[in-house]
Amino acid sequence: MTLSKTIAQKIVLEMMNVIPYNINVMDENGIIIGSGDIKRIGNVHEGAREAIDNQQINEVYEEDYRMKPGVNEPIIINNKVIGVIGITGHPDEVRRFSKLVRVTAVLLIEQSKADEEIQNKRLSMQKFYNELAHRKIKYDESFHQRAKSYGIDLTKKCRVILVDGNINSRSFKILYQKYSNYSEVDNRIAFFVTSKDMYNGLLENLKTNKDVNRISIGAKEDVAAISLESAELAMEFGAKIKSASLVYNYDDLKFFINLSHDNKLPLVSMMSNLDKAGNKLELIQTIQAYIEENGDIGNVANRLNIHRNTLNYRLEKIKKLTGKNPKNLLELFELLCGLIWR
Repeated sequence: MTLSKTIAQKIVLEMMNVIPYNINVMDENGIIIGSGDIKRIGNVHEGAREAIDNQQINEVYEEDYRMKPGVNEPIIINNKVIGVIGITGHPDEVRRFSKLVRVTAVLLIEQSKADEEIQNKRLSMQKFYNELAHRKIKYDESFHQRAKSYGIDLTKKCRVILVDGNINSRSFKILYQKYSNYSEVDNRIAFFVTSKDMYNGLLENLKTNKDVNRISIGAKEDVAAISLESAELAMEFGAKIKSASLVYNYDDLKFFINLSHDNKLPLVSMMSNLDKAGNKLELIQTIQAYIEENGDIGNVANRLNIHRNTLNYRLEKIKKLTGKNPKNLLELFELLCGLIWR
């Protein structure tokens, strides 16, 4: 373990708030890397070198061109000298502070080391989940073991819950602490879940989170990246078909997602014309609401906050502009396809 300049200066600032003497922190070579006297940083500290060589406290009583009076005590961690902490002043005056300064320095160093280990573990975990989000080949035993160490059992089928929202909010940060099995993908968060209990708990947390805009649920797959792809498709298609909904499930939408159409252009063109011609009447929103409310005129009118007669006028307008009658199931289906492909 080495003593960084950042930690050295932190020790200096912490201790000089407590005792009225200058503090110097030297590295394992006796070079000053932290000091209340900034001009001394980078200089060799001879008193520190002696403390390192002898692995014991070195007291300096007389000032000369090489050093100033003070007490220099080696910082020993795991039986290794990683630096020296020095208090400038007559040894008889500053000696009583030496143990306090050394103990505080060791605590700060060990805390810094613990923080660094936590950060490294977090970065390693994020690297793994980022790899999981993109790896489409079969998992080998080594990858299974890595997954297990990061809290996910990939011997079970994986389902991705993809979330769109304010992912940097405080509420999301709380979620990340509780559910660490996630990766950021295109400004969205993909949670990887193989446990039913975790799936249910996470979904309930997300549904009640005000910073969540949309949630999509991928298919259960042996390979997580494939589930992520299906969750992305569910998000894309769900927003077009049920724009007011919070949750989109791939299993509910896969018919439309997998639907193939030899010539999509006429429907796409039809919806584009409808969007332009019927913009003031909000005809696209009317179709979406009509689909989501299963064609119930009363519910659609209430949802759009318009009179039933106004709604019927809009439906007739849609029929006139597209040649498709929303009240006819098959023609409504064509309008739905137009919404998907536009």
